[in-house]
Amino acid sequence: MILLEEAVIIKLKNTQTLLCTIESCTGGLIAHLITNVPGASEVYWGSLVTYDNSAKEELGISSDLITTQGAVSPEVAQAMAEKGLERMENNPFRWNSHSLLKPKALICLATTGIAGPSGGSLSKPVGLCFIGLALSGQKTLIKKVLVSESLTRIQMKTQFAHQALEFIKQVSIE
Repeated sequence: MILLEEAVIIKLKNTQTLLCTIESCTGGLIAHLITNVPGASEVYWGSLVTYDNSAKEELGISSDLITTQGAVSPEVAQAMAEKGLERMENNPFRWNSHSLLKPKALICLATTGIAGPSGGSLSKPVGLCFIGLALSGQKTLIKKVLVSESLTRIQMKTQFAHQALEFIKQVSIE
């Protein structure tokens, strides 16, 4: 049986797509899952964990956006994914110096959410996650995930990471 992260790596290789991740609530778990797969270095550029709001601001997310919409919002997930994609697009890749394929497409996946056990509210409960997916030349996609608040913190993070990987699997990459 093929693991979800293996299926994502196969898809990225088949479409010659280079991936980066910008993670908040998943804390690097997506990067961990991806880099557990042999051959991931051919299609995985890297990750930033922007856990604190100041780290999101360092990425280029407006403090006004974080204040008005909240760090856990579709708008911030979109901005995180787009800023990650922008960093990839502006990076002078050296294709001959490492094992990365010359990509036909770039994709950035971002997560922001509340893994609990505290930090939730009525409008943004524990178990809420927004996933942003920015793909070069296309409109950024947002996925809202809500898992049971009875799950443990690591179970929530795992669910969020799996939902993010599933999102990549489902998106059309041309």
